Amino acid sequence: MTTTDKSKVAVWDLPTRLFHWLLVIGLVGSFVTISQGWMQAHFYFGYLLTGLILFRVLWGLVGTTYARFTGFNLSVAGFFRQLRDMATGSAAPVAGHNPAGAVMVLILLLVIGLQAVSGLFYTDDVFWFGPFFFDGPNWAVNMAAWLHPRLPMLIMLLVSAHLLALIYHRFRLGERLVGAMIHGRKSDLPAANSRSPVQPVALMFSLLAVAGWLVYLWLQPI
Repeated sequence: MTTTDKSKVAVWDLPTRLFHWLLVIGLVGSFVTISQGWMQAHFYFGYLLTGLILFRVLWGLVGTTYARFTGFNLSVAGFFRQLRDMATGSAAPVAGHNPAGAVMVLILLLVIGLQAVSGLFYTDDVFWFGPFFFDGPNWAVNMAAWLHPRLPMLIMLLVSAHLLALIYHRFRLGERLVGAMIHGRKSDLPAANSRSPVQPVALMFSLLAVAGWLVYLWLQPI
């Protein structure tokens, strides 16, 4: 196969795909547990989300080609050009995230990260206290009190926009983005666009950092 041939190429590595689906589980679990009043489980889902966001930040620095933040096209011109091409149905498949998708990923990571971390400093003023509520600085506790009840609605809006974009890509642009996040491959791309291989040392570093963080949280009283 020459570099100009087009077929299915490897784009999303396994760590990125597992992060994506575990994030879905973490979000669903967080919303379900809080709606049912299962606060102990809610805390643990929140811990999971902080660990996942930490992993994605680290993997965005040391991961494979399209997982790295340096591979995101974040130009303003590229963002609006992508929206125009999507609206007209002329957007071509790209390896990794297109400019609009890259912006959405960063916003989701930021908002979900703020929600999860703010929960560590949050209290219902009755029974439950985040593990850092008593020892955290006042500015963090006050910010958590304002953010934590308000961000879930924004998260639901962002997730809804993400799902609508997936549907649009599937039926208007013919891109199977959900499938790509399952098996890791995208169609109709030059073979030269295949991602770089996973580096075991980088993966081990990221996993150990997340494991250490989660163990630390697990040992905190709630």
